[in-house]
Amino acid sequence: MMSVAPASDAAATATDDLKGPAAGFGLAAAIAILFNALLAWEPLSGYMASLAGDFWRTPGVAPVVAFFVLGYLFTYHKFRINGFRLAVLLAAASIVAGGGLALWFALV
Repeated sequence: MMSVAPASDAAATATDDLKGPAAGFGLAAAIAILFNALLAWEPLSGYMASLAGDFWRTPGVAPVVAFFVLGYLFTYHKFRINGFRLAVLLAAASIVAGGGLALWFALV
């Protein structure tokens, strides 16, 4: 026979919120996606070349560093987010970043 948790305990643990590294690094991924798309824009190429010595190094390294730093900070500060909301946020960030890049390269 299976034991059933009391109603008070079941309500306290039955949430759709993500917490810890799943929430922190999930939000960091959405921000890094948008940041990576922003770095691909041509007006920033001179500045990025001065940072890392080459235009292509900065867009390769900066989003990864931003992902890990933001993910750690969000995790450390106990960020929580609804799982469905995080999935929508990640999808929206990907669509906006991809659309922005497509628009930029279509215009240039």
